[in-house]
Amino acid sequence: MMLSCGSDHREDTQPIQTASQPKPTPKPEEPTEKKPQFIEITDENVVERLTEYGQANPETVVDIYTTKGKIRVQLYEDTPLHRANFILLVKSGYLKGCLFSRVVEDFMAQCGGSYDEHQRNVQDTIGSYTIPSEMSKSRFHKKGALGAARSYTNNPDKRSACDEFYFVEGAQYNDLSLDHYASENNYHYSTAQRNYYKHNKGAAHIDGEHTVFGEIISGYEVVPKLTHVETDTRDWPNVDMFIDSAIVVK
Repeated sequence: MMLSCGSDHREDTQPIQTASQPKPTPKPEEPTEKKPQFIEITDENVVERLTEYGQANPETVVDIYTTKGKIRVQLYEDTPLHRANFILLVKSGYLKGCLFSRVVEDFMAQCGGSYDEHQRNVQDTIGSYTIPSEMSKSRFHKKGALGAARSYTNNPDKRSACDEFYFVEGAQYNDLSLDHYASENNYHYSTAQRNYYKHNKGAAHIDGEHTVFGEIISGYEVVPKLTHVETDTRDWPNVDMFIDSAIVVK
């Protein structure tokens, strides 16, 4: 179903030297301190690396500017690895130009994946890895949820892709449909989940399958604009839609 994970231009100016001024005596070059290289993240070190990164980068609010408008998301602190990973994607510039590769009306809009040279270059730096599941009953697929995509092949632990995510539009459910998905997915819906889905939109049928690590706190109206478009048979939009930029707010 769901599969995985700019530079500022500064004009150089040269100082004008007048002929009447003496030529300055060159100073001896001082040794420059080398910046530590980013340690590539792998499946083996992902917990350690994202934990370290999360401690140094504790932000939880991000503004995402898409082709269809601005979305502001709140990242959950009780999904620390996914929160840190998303902040890393924002600060590394990975999200700039990210493509919405799958959109389904009344379900979700999925973004990410290394589809162009920019994303591939960033991923070459930070690494290609999966993230351990951080699913919980309290974090489910309500309207506006931000979830992590993942591979369904050879992934019994339901580890998340590092570079693909989705926004939930959702639909409403009744007890009959919730019972069906509970049986089909061997999943138990809490009372809070059932009450929510019977009165609000959401994506109950993928609870227990993906980690939800945040939610939209403003700009939800952008999501239907992303999903209610013409697509091909793979749910790929006929007209490309992108994330133009993403900014950490706080």
